[in-house]
Amino acid sequence: MLIFYLGTRSARRSKIGIAPMTTPTIYVFAPDLSHPLGGMRMLYRHVDILNANGFPAYIVHNSPRFQIDWFEHSTPVLRGKIAMNLDDIAVYSEIGGLNISQWAQGKRAVVFNQNCYYTFSRYPMEGRVRTPYMQPEVIATLVVSEDSKRYMQWVFPNLPIYRIRYSINPKLYFPQEKKKQICFMPRKNKEDAKQVLYLLRYRKKLAGWTIREIKDMSEARAAEIIRESAIFMSFGHPEGFGLPPAEAMAAGCIVVGYHGNGGREFFTPQHGFPIEVGDILGYAHTMERLLEEYERDPPRLMRIAGDAGRFVRDVYSREAEKHSIIAAWERILAQPPSPSLAPRQTPLT
Repeated sequence: MLIFYLGTRSARRSKIGIAPMTTPTIYVFAPDLSHPLGGMRMLYRHVDILNANGFPAYIVHNSPRFQIDWFEHSTPVLRGKIAMNLDDIAVYSEIGGLNISQWAQGKRAVVFNQNCYYTFSRYPMEGRVRTPYMQPEVIATLVVSEDSKRYMQWVFPNLPIYRIRYSINPKLYFPQEKKKQICFMPRKNKEDAKQVLYLLRYRKKLAGWTIREIKDMSEARAAEIIRESAIFMSFGHPEGFGLPPAEAMAAGCIVVGYHGNGGREFFTPQHGFPIEVGDILGYAHTMERLLEEYERDPPRLMRIAGDAGRFVRDVYSREAEKHSIIAAWERILAQPPSPSLAPRQTPLT
């Protein structure tokens, strides 16, 4: 298998005018979090795509016994301490915060930043800060939306930043016959969800509707609930991208709620019913109008949902995801194996 990887990578490098070289191994360090998280699923998928396209890669977990069981995968996983060669690359999640500077010492490193709004979440309010994004070990950052790319380029203009594209799993998220069912995920802004639903209940607008809360379940079961629901309520904010509303659109749902900033590129008034974060009364008003229209004359809503589904299934396809990841890693691996000793910018004080 290693011979296959080397041959594939060398051929590709020759095609784009880069001298052939031994392929480094990419180690994606994932947090030991066992509850369902879209970001964890995407780390595993990222490694799967790398391996399928000639880039040897592994997921690495800290605990020797850690297992992921809420989604199916055949991803190669290492656990505990590992030995890395000089030209190998360590990939860390943005949630590592300032710890990435320590973890990356002596290694070539990439930050896979799936939510730019978490970039500084573990930083002190004041004091001298040695951010990893300005250290020579961190040679690039991957982001998952145009919103995140703008954010990171503005604050770190000298850092190579590559936007990759998520994809929507067509085997799980596809249109099917709908029930009078509303689903939502309470992981973010649960109190907002509670307020909107109680406002609607006390105005007697939810009669005849089933409300499904999606939490603590497998990916397959969550997708089943989304597929059968007529309406998906989004409360995710802030988001680097916002997979749940995109997946709900692919499944033919009427999507209403927060775009989380990262979802602005697909969650538009043309494809759904975006609400400004925290506008609880506006959210409830919009839901009430949608519920009344669905009961009275639903074709316009079905048309919006259909157009949204076709858009996300096309723009966030498996092929688009694969090509974006390959292009990003070709450019990252073309950089010299030894990092510069000088930081790119003066550290923030």
